[in-house]
Amino acid sequence: MSAFDETRVVSNDPPKAELSLFKEGAEILKGLLSRSKSAAWKSHYSRFKNDPYYMLRYYAINLALLTIGIVLLDFFTGSLTAMNHRMLWLVGLVLFVLPNYSLIFLSGIYYFVLYLTTGGVVLTFSNVALIPAGVLTGTISAAIMHNAAHDNFQSALLNRILGEVCGLFQLSGYVGWTVSHHIHHAAPDNPQKDAHAPGDMRFGEYVNAMGMLMKRSMTETYFKAFGYGRHIKVTWASISATLPLVRYARVLFTLALVGPTGFVFFYVPFKIANTMIYGDFNYRTHRPNGRGGYEVLNLNHNIWFKLLNAISIGSYYHKNHHRCPKAFNPRHVIDDGRPFVTYHR
Repeated sequence: MSAFDETRVVSNDPPKAELSLFKEGAEILKGLLSRSKSAAWKSHYSRFKNDPYYMLRYYAINLALLTIGIVLLDFFTGSLTAMNHRMLWLVGLVLFVLPNYSLIFLSGIYYFVLYLTTGGVVLTFSNVALIPAGVLTGTISAAIMHNAAHDNFQSALLNRILGEVCGLFQLSGYVGWTVSHHIHHAAPDNPQKDAHAPGDMRFGEYVNAMGMLMKRSMTETYFKAFGYGRHIKVTWASISATLPLVRYARVLFTLALVGPTGFVFFYVPFKIANTMIYGDFNYRTHRPNGRGGYEVLNLNHNIWFKLLNAISIGSYYHKNHHRCPKAFNPRHVIDDGRPFVTYHR
């Protein structure tokens, strides 16, 4: 055998790195298909910390169901295939994939201009009336998700249904939002452990940072639970790679469901208001106390906060919420007047 033939034969052997990666993929697939039935894993938060495949399984199921839903919606309604300048609509949805308020707001401008310049349509009263309806629904959706994450509705099934519907249109997903929120409650305002501590950031900076702060805290919680082995790193990388696909599928499903008019005038205001209310009540109610620490506040001292509390089921009674997370409307919890200090620097 010549030296050339010998080299050729050796090069056909599977490299060790590729073989190892193949085994990792097979192990992940095995983990996805084998669900633990441990009775101790009752909450989504505990499942997240005990099952390394829990989030990946959730995202995979979401992606499969959303793909089926998009295909069926388009088949029966033609909402996507009949859309003018479809590629411009589909490319613009990327703005929703990253949980950044500025990009979501930019998407509103993008789609408004796109709608007016490519569809040959004019503004109508009914279209404009959808905007406040979207803002109101986005605000209420945040309150419903908040309560569903704490299992505050009457049954586990109702919590799951309402949480999944809110998670679909908020793009966060019910399970991911719930896990992140429980991380927040475990160590509020701790800059290393809280899922979205405002700290000393300005409001605009905080709203844009919330998404990445939540991702960071979930990443750290995951590795703390399962270690830093190669298989865990590959599994988490798979989770991180799947999440943007799921977010895109959720917003594409929404576009197929409501159509261009509903998307521009109802859904985009919904998403902007939803992101804003989360950022606002977390920022306003978690503040430095001037003595080297942070505390959680109840806010209801002017007409604006009274209106927001009425719409968002008492979200700005946040001190009450942290003291009694199982209260459906924390405004009804009696405030003893004592400061609720959460973290000392």
